[in-house]
Parts: sequence; C-alpha cells; structure tokens
Amino acid sequence: MRYPFPGFFTTRGISFFKNVTFELDFPMVNVYFLRGALIEKGETFMSSGKRYQIKRVLNNNSLVALDEQMAEVILLGKGIGFDKKKGEYIVHDTKIEKVFVLSSEDKREQMVRIFAETDEEIIQAVNEFIQEIEKKIDRKFTENFLVTLIDHLSFAIKRLKQGIQIQNPFLHEVRSLYAHEYRLAEQGIRTLEKRLNMDIPDDEIGFITLHLHSSRTNQELGRMNRYSLLIARLINVIETELDIEVDKTSIDYARLLTHLRFAIERAETKKMLGENHPLSGLLRTEYPVCYNLSWKLVKIMQNELRVEIPESEVSYLTLHIQRIVNHIDPS
Repeated sequence: MRYPFPGFFTTRGISFFKNVTFELDFPMVNVYFLRGALIEKGETFMSSGKRYQIKRVLNNNSLVALDEQMAEVILLGKGIGFDKKKGEYIVHDTKIEKVFVLSSEDKREQMVRIFAETDEEIIQAVNEFIQEIEKKIDRKFTENFLVTLIDHLSFAIKRLKQGIQIQNPFLHEVRSLYAHEYRLAEQGIRTLEKRLNMDIPDDEIGFITLHLHSSRTNQELGRMNRYSLLIARLINVIETELDIEVDKTSIDYARLLTHLRFAIERAETKKMLGENHPLSGLLRTEYPVCYNLSWKLVKIMQNELRVEIPESEVSYLTLHIQRIVNHIDPS
C-alpha cells in the first residue's frame, strides 16, 4: 500500500525530514513521542524489521531498549520480555504493541518506575483497556496521556486489591456532564474487570472519565477536577438551603449541571452573558427563595474563580433551580 510517511529511508532506520510517499507492504506499529501532539488513527511509523538492543527487562511484557539511532525506548507487548537478557537484540514484529520514545529524563524515570513496579498482568490488562478505547474513538492518545492513565489505573487496581476504595465526590456530576466519555470508560472498565477477575467501583469510572475528557478537549486535569469539585459544592448548597435531595437522574438536574459547567467556562474565559435578563424583576418577585439562593451560588463562583459574574447568570440559575423544586415529589 502507499502511505505518506514523514521521513526518508536510511540504511539503519528512519530520519525525520519532509512528507514523502513510500510503498509499504508490511505491518505498522504505533510509536508515541513524549512531546508529540495527538496522533490520529493512521499516523503510524514504519518499524518492521527494526532491531532494538535490550538495556533492561522490566517484566515479561515490557523492556527498556535502544533503537537503531541509539534512542532509549520502552517496548510493550505480550511476552516480549520473556527469557530475554540485557545486550540481546529483539527484532520488531507484531508482538511489539507500543513503542514509547523516552525524550526526557523525568518521563523516563516515571515510566520505568510504572512498568517495573506494576504486576505484568495489570500492565497487559491496562494496555488492552487502552487499545479498546483507542479503537472505539478512532484515534491514538498522546504519550503524556498514556503515561498518566497507565499510572492511574495500575495504582487504582493495586489499591482496590488491598481493599482501599476512594470515593469519587463528583461521580453524579461527571456522569451527566461527560456522558460520552463515561460510557467509554465504563465499557473499558467492565472489560478490565473480566480480565483481572475483580470488581471495580463506579467511582473509578468517574475518575477515568475525567482523564478521557481531559485528553479529548486538551484541558488540564487539575482544572477539570477543580470545576467538578466546584459544581458538586454548588449542588450541595442547593440541597442544603432548600432541604431537598435532587434527583441525580432527572433531566432538570442534567440541565442545571450543563448550565453550571458553561457558566464556569464563561467566567474563566470572560465570555459572559448580557448584564440583565429580561425577566429578572419578575423572577425576583415570583421566586424569591430560589433567586436569593442563586445569588449565593454566584457569590461562591466569584470567590472561587476570582472573576465578576453578571446578574443575568442569577436569573438563569433561578429558572433551573425553580424547575427542580417544581418537580420535587411532595412525599
């Protein structure tokens, strides 16, 4: 087949240059670069026949090696480290599922630690988990994301096997706000459960959902966590002030979450709604409890985000909260 490859042939592998089209008739392998941006499906690099010299065997499924340009890499694949020794050569074939190019010392130490300290079964199961999700979304994750996800999952699995479970304080919010990523995470986790013969709680699905959404939108995970925590806090204030329990499965709740999410994003990007809502006066008179509560929520958001939020946001929040109150079951 013909494949546009960003490089040119040398007698010992690949050197990066300009887009040139080559005739290729052998398998491809996904190569991930620590500094690389998102690698879309099909953006793979020719590696068939390439040789690697083993520097260190981490376990049966992963090893540290030098490629033909003497760049240090981590190879991942089922059984590729079995009965291998330092100094030996390994030829690239279909057993090598991923090649991680170690372009910084910090990432090198982090990845070697992850692969060296994690059970082989977990590494292989997590790799299959990642491949399954990549196939469903039809694109490849960046190296940085893969390292973070492997680290998170391997630690979570070890923690759960020790009987330590961490509660996700904003699981309901995450499930509603990022429904697509949640479904992907859930499908992958169910496969992981079968592979490892263990139960993984929904709390972990919520955490993985945030990782997936962070990768898809290129948002920092820390910022997403802060937003989710803020939204959970606002919902808690609503329930406490009104002495109600909001139905987390209702459409009204989903609409409120969506509004809060975009309200926070608007505040952060300073793309506010207009100063006044045409029904502000009426809402203040007809629904004073919800209106005053909405002002309280806006004050919390202003203090947390350190930005000014216009009064129109109060009016929109009043409408959402009043809709929830109207649908509360009196019993």
